[in-house]
Amino acid sequence: MQAMGFERILGGVCAPEGFLASGVSCGIKEEGGLDLALVYSEKPAAATGVFTTNSMKSPAVVLSRERLLGGAARAVVVNSGNANSMTGARGVDDAAAMAAAVEDALEIPAGQALVASTGRIGEYLPIKRVVSGIRAAVEDLNPGGNTDATKAIMTTDTYPKELAAKMEIGGKVVRVGAMAKGSGMIHPNLATMISVITTDLDIGVDTMRDWLGKAVEWSFNRISVDGDMSTCDTVFMMANGAVFPGGYKMTEEEAGLFFKTLCWLTGNLAVALVKDGEGATKLLRVVVNGAGDDTEAVLVARAIGNSSLVKCAFHGGLPAWGRIAAAVGSAGVPVSAEKLSVAIGESEVFSGGEMVEFDPGELGLVVNRDEVEITVDLGQGSGSAYFMTCDLSPEYVEFNAGDKSLWRDPVER
Repeated sequence: MQAMGFERILGGVCAPEGFLASGVSCGIKEEGGLDLALVYSEKPAAATGVFTTNSMKSPAVVLSRERLLGGAARAVVVNSGNANSMTGARGVDDAAAMAAAVEDALEIPAGQALVASTGRIGEYLPIKRVVSGIRAAVEDLNPGGNTDATKAIMTTDTYPKELAAKMEIGGKVVRVGAMAKGSGMIHPNLATMISVITTDLDIGVDTMRDWLGKAVEWSFNRISVDGDMSTCDTVFMMANGAVFPGGYKMTEEEAGLFFKTLCWLTGNLAVALVKDGEGATKLLRVVVNGAGDDTEAVLVARAIGNSSLVKCAFHGGLPAWGRIAAAVGSAGVPVSAEKLSVAIGESEVFSGGEMVEFDPGELGLVVNRDEVEITVDLGQGSGSAYFMTCDLSPEYVEFNAGDKSLWRDPVER
């Protein structure tokens, strides 16, 4: 294994032992293409999830949250191109029909299928097509179906996002894999995203719930594209213990290694989501130091990352320290201009309440990089945090202003 203790591998959600996946087209997307994904554990698996905090949760989110109270699942089905959100009683019935179709086709117990939907809000699912697609996806399940599954959950994404890693635990090779989608309407908590994580490690559901919550907080909850929160955000995790059929109790060191690997995986996928933001041309990393505590640091970092003025300025190559300082002041955190310092890349541009002299040519090169780091020190304490966002471009506005889905006739059942 590598110095980190784990090694990146191929395989996505199918990298762990005992997991199969598939991606098919069932006719949801007008433009065609893969639009339904299925991930299946051949063995019983512990399962947990993290969901959007939006009050207008989609039927799939409500259903899956209830099912995960039992701490177990065998399959996850995800459709793209239609969020099945704000669809009333019919949407509730359709989410339940998706789960039932998976359970019937796989011949697994009721309550063992989880559901997620992503895409346009306010449209009914073509549920007959979806159910037919589920049957096709079950027939197509295979140990190399991870990339098709990853492509099938994409909406406005420009490329599939999947990762996997392996490590040695208990003298055996343990694997963890994941897929994720997200491009626009990304804002904590969570991001407008769907993610499925799998592992063949034996993990108790309480431990897995704790680890996933922390990993999500430090990754998917630290990104923003446009400040809008989705109704469908979902992160699922399943652990089937396939490499330890008799069970295994990890040492503290082994548990730390797996958790570190999980955080690496979610962190890298989170970066990929921001880089693929609708119309994005730059990744902006915001680092806040010197806050009263970490909670205050997160509030300030999010305020900067969600500022449309900051994001537009960096798209235009402007070193907008004034806009950054204004965003800091809007975060609701006690801060003094005399104690505040702001740096863009390697150049400090604001300190002690005043602009700092800098080399315009050097700073111009920095703000036009593909990745730019903004560092803020509040001078208040030892709290720190980071946040990742992207620039805001005309392409983002054109894309979202051009969505005419609300004017289409409802899809027939």
